[in-house]
Amino acid sequence: MIIFLLWLWITNLALLFGAELNAEMERGRQLQAGIHAADDLQLPPRDTRVIDKNTAKDARDIEQGRQLRDSHGEPTTPPANDPTHPDP
Repeated sequence: MIIFLLWLWITNLALLFGAELNAEMERGRQLQAGIHAADDLQLPPRDTRVIDKNTAKDARDIEQGRQLRDSHGEPTTPPANDPTHPDP
């Protein structure tokens, strides 16, 4: 059991070291390419499906709100000097 736990610990250390080495090599490549990566890596997201889905949902919600306001005769933007509408 002790040997198994020691093997798991060493494997974990090897994986963490490999991830750290990979991140530093990527950062070095970005710095050589002129990309500002002194503090954080500048990598594109691997999968943007959730971001795209949320953006589309937000656009639908905004349009639905605009249609509701229009159907009730409310102005879409408050007048500039109206004291009843606080500034954003």
